[in-house]
Amino acid sequence: VRPIFHWTEKRIKGHFVICFLAFLLERTLEFRLKEHQLFISPAQIQEALSSLLFTEMEINSQRFLVKMRPSDNANKILRILRISPPKNMLPVEEAGEFAW
Repeated sequence: VRPIFHWTEKRIKGHFVICFLAFLLERTLEFRLKEHQLFISPAQIQEALSSLLFTEMEINSQRFLVKMRPSDNANKILRILRISPPKNMLPVEEAGEFAW
């Protein structure tokens, strides 16, 4: 948790709060997954969520984002958290600021 590039008291406290929130989020997610009989490590959770990717393609001068195939664990995590998976393909304009 030690801050490497923070020198002021305010930044050090901010760094600690962010680290604590990340830890709390990770533990809460692990607990929720275990409640639904999905026993995976934090590293496996990160790997699964990293598989939620889009690639950009252009068709007739219109740009689209195409969803790559997520891992099975990613699909399970989304289902457990009741998060609707994104569409398979959507125009870049619809993705808005969340795409980048």
